[in-house]
Amino acid sequence: MRAYLRNARVQEVMARPLTPRMQALLDEGVVEAHGFWVLRRAATESAPLIRPDFQDATGYECFANKLHVSDFVGSFDEDPWARRLRLKDQAGYGLRLARELQRVLPANEQFVIILGCSNACTLRFHLKRPGEHWLTDDLEGYRRDALLELSNLDELRGWAGPPS
Repeated sequence: MRAYLRNARVQEVMARPLTPRMQALLDEGVVEAHGFWVLRRAATESAPLIRPDFQDATGYECFANKLHVSDFVGSFDEDPWARRLRLKDQAGYGLRLARELQRVLPANEQFVIILGCSNACTLRFHLKRPGEHWLTDDLEGYRRDALLELSNLDELRGWAGPPS
């Protein structure tokens, strides 16, 4: 993923200001609800819907906190489905959103933020819990997806810089 981000030169997209939709999402923040950390907009909608088919709390949080990056690009009066973003633009916006999400997540807890790109980019996050994982340790084993897993405590600068 790191090589893809460098080769795609997504730093230009990352340097753009947050879109109004991204800013609104971040302004809402995240909350702890029913023992789970979720986006505030998902707290009342998703938390009561916990079903036993989630393997663990991490699985539930990844379900509730899954964002399609392209849904948060553009202004409120634009239909996200009416535009098509190039994958490298989605990756750039996804990294930008991940960087800002790092600032919104409570610093006294460690979270895992996952950016996944195949034919579209998604961003999700979960609280890091002992014995629970959303992804396997071998990210290269995911053949169809480019994945980036980072913590809210990681430094994101340099991930999308020009190739050295």
